[in-house]
Amino acid sequence: MNRRATFTLVIFFTLAAFFLRLFQVGTSDFKEEEFTSLKAAAYLTYCWQDPSNCRSTPTSFRSKLVVLLTNNETRPNLFSQVYLWDFIKDKASGIHYSRAWPYLTALAGVYRWLGVSEFSSRLISVVAGGLLIPVGFVFAKYFSGSTSLSLVYSFLLVFSFPLIDMSRYARMYPPFITLFLLAVYLWHRLISRERTQFGLILITTIVTLLSYWLQSLTLLLLIGVYVYSWFKARRWFLILSTGLIGLTALGDLAGVDVFRRQYLSLAWPPHWFYLTFPVWLGLVTLALKRQAYLLTITGAYLVILVFFTDRAPAAAYVLALWPIMLWALLSWKRWLMVVTTTLILVQFIVGFNYLYRGRDGRAEITRAYAAIKDNFESGDKIYAVQLRDYYLGDLPPETEIIDLQVSSDPEFSGSGFVVWEEEKTTHLKPETLEYIKTNFDYLGSGGVEIYRYNTVDGQN
Repeated sequence: MNRRATFTLVIFFTLAAFFLRLFQVGTSDFKEEEFTSLKAAAYLTYCWQDPSNCRSTPTSFRSKLVVLLTNNETRPNLFSQVYLWDFIKDKASGIHYSRAWPYLTALAGVYRWLGVSEFSSRLISVVAGGLLIPVGFVFAKYFSGSTSLSLVYSFLLVFSFPLIDMSRYARMYPPFITLFLLAVYLWHRLISRERTQFGLILITTIVTLLSYWLQSLTLLLLIGVYVYSWFKARRWFLILSTGLIGLTALGDLAGVDVFRRQYLSLAWPPHWFYLTFPVWLGLVTLALKRQAYLLTITGAYLVILVFFTDRAPAAAYVLALWPIMLWALLSWKRWLMVVTTTLILVQFIVGFNYLYRGRDGRAEITRAYAAIKDNFESGDKIYAVQLRDYYLGDLPPETEIIDLQVSSDPEFSGSGFVVWEEEKTTHLKPETLEYIKTNFDYLGSGGVEIYRYNTVDGQN
């Protein structure tokens, strides 16, 4: 196949990926961590629009630099100072949140252009998910040398259910996945060359830093590169060792946790959750094909994630490895390529309703919160587990909100509402839950539990 035909197919696959990720992407309510991205990016947007909306925490240059290098999300860094926006009070809260600050800054730019909405909030994820296709083609072509195999790989990235699903979610993971795969490719090019090229070093550094500032799991890639360099690129092993020693000394002198202790703590029991059958099969095929670099990268990443992280397991943490595992399954035996292709397409067809028809089981917050708006009276309070204040922006700014995760033994006073999503029931004490259900009026619907109480008139 000639270059023009190949280029045309890659463009076509990329456009198809954009469509599958963009179709009806703004029709469903926000869910879970999307609210954090929304509130952080909204703060930046409103701060840019009106300086009176900005907050500022005075800090030194040194502290901002340390925060930037250690990717600390709770404090201002040299480039960004972000707070969560309170949509009811219509002002910034006191909670600083700069996790994945390049993503939040870009998202705020989209808000300035298109306004704040479910559609605009997910647009960066859609774009990043689509860009994974050309990046994936370059990656596959580099490691296989086969144009046909690279096109099959790109085609399956278009229809991969977990990648589509994540690309319709307003978080930093889709750009992280794309940059992570690009960084894997660039690092191999860099350390496998006999002569150092400044341009390649520069672009590899930029991509790696962006990936790191999006998600600190990028450190696991660097550990894999370091281990691989010992066996295959001793010159780079010495260079990286020098940098490691320097960072360690700098961290000790400054009292800074440069290497993130959550990746240095023994996890027991291990997080076996990450070692699914596709992951095991991918590792085996990489070993059989003697793909030492990719095997070292994925092996180091998984070993640390399974045995040395103190974070609760989450599927999103290992999704950056999925494109590598997929490539491994396609590039070994033809029968395995056929089976993998069939399974990818079947999973997409089976998951169609989940993706595009709102059948993913999420709470219908807009519909449920209408009960609060319709029954709200002056002076009402809201007791809630993770209240989604974006959907209650019309309430009076003075409305008192009590967090039931902070106030676990509440004394209900006055009048108001108690609100939580059904899956958040475990955050309530059994006795508190029983008291609410026994004494308050039920108004819930659409996956959200809402109760109305009134102690003033003695109704409850």
